[in-house]
Amino acid sequence: MIGRLWLLAHGQVRVRVTGASLPRFLNLCARHSLILRRMKRTAWNELYATLSVGDFRRLRQHMGRTGCRVHIVRRQGAPFWIERLRPRVVLWGGLLLLIALYGVMYTRLWAIETRIDPRLPAAEIMCQLDTLGVRIGAPLRAIDVPAIRWRMLQWQPDITFFALNIRGNSLTVEAVGRKTPEELLDQDAVVKVVASRSGVVRTVRALEGQPVVQPGDAVSVGDTLISGLVPPTREGGGYHLAHARGTVEAYTAHTVQAARPLQMAKKQYTGKVRRQYALVMGNKRLNLYIGSGIAGGTCDKIIETRTLRLSDSVVFPVSLVIQSFAFYERETAAQTVDAVRGQMLSRALGAVTEEIDGTVTDHTETLCEENGAAVLRMTVHAVEQIGAEALDDSTIPEETAEDLP
Repeated sequence: MIGRLWLLAHGQVRVRVTGASLPRFLNLCARHSLILRRMKRTAWNELYATLSVGDFRRLRQHMGRTGCRVHIVRRQGAPFWIERLRPRVVLWGGLLLLIALYGVMYTRLWAIETRIDPRLPAAEIMCQLDTLGVRIGAPLRAIDVPAIRWRMLQWQPDITFFALNIRGNSLTVEAVGRKTPEELLDQDAVVKVVASRSGVVRTVRALEGQPVVQPGDAVSVGDTLISGLVPPTREGGGYHLAHARGTVEAYTAHTVQAARPLQMAKKQYTGKVRRQYALVMGNKRLNLYIGSGIAGGTCDKIIETRTLRLSDSVVFPVSLVIQSFAFYERETAAQTVDAVRGQMLSRALGAVTEEIDGTVTDHTETLCEENGAAVLRMTVHAVEQIGAEALDDSTIPEETAEDLP
């Protein structure tokens, strides 16, 4: 296989040899080391054989001594293909253009995807990357990933993880921000547990400190549930201050009121759609429409970007932007209270569930129509943990004369 490819690269010819002196022709080829391949004798005076281009040129110098005639039947190989295609200027120009396009496509950056934590300033990070040479059209060999990562961690102290992932001619920027630590009270401070919501105490679990409420007690927001002032636990002992810890579950009630108009504006699409096209090449945008991208009247604007790509990692620096404007007319649609009941109840219960630290046990609601609107009044009963830590300003009481031994 390799030998055949080598012969095709240098070229070969298939010849037909005719004459009465074929043995003399064969002896001449052997004497001058002319290699004949795939020989086939079809008659006493006719022979077919294959020679390389170099051997065929040498054979022409000795043909007068053999008394035979040689006719070329077929030409094969790269030299003949090149000779046949040489007049086709457009083909060679396209090949050179393809090679140049390949060099530009695979050696430069043409797509940047960002995965930046919302806690970080994305615009500032991208501007800093631009100053470091990470931009559309930048040479890939000029992007020093370790150096850029080190510099970005210096410029953005809140970044805990930063990475530049290069795949083909596209790059992905990943940045994770530092989480803001929750504000914690001093472990050595005097702390009490207070009620964060009004309710009726269900259970009290004091891990440290002195409980001041019992199951069945009604408490309001800010009332002390577990005190940091601990009374004596043995005869002759004294008061001491502690960091109160524990959980207090209570029966709570949440009141929700919401309103929704029954006359709703509804979109009725007319079927008229207007499209505008723009061509983006690298950082340049060419609008293929006249005027601005703002359409008059009431319409929905949908922007679609189609990027020319070979694969997920090989992207061409050419994108087609399609702006579609779907026009509609506003129509007023009337709804009944029963039609909006399910949606209003679901939203109200969802909002309450997100606020409580427990479970919903029951709820009662009334839904009526008032002044053209559906008005919902709901009371949600729940069991939740209402204890929250707060600084305790209690002090150890002074001993009186009666307390002294």
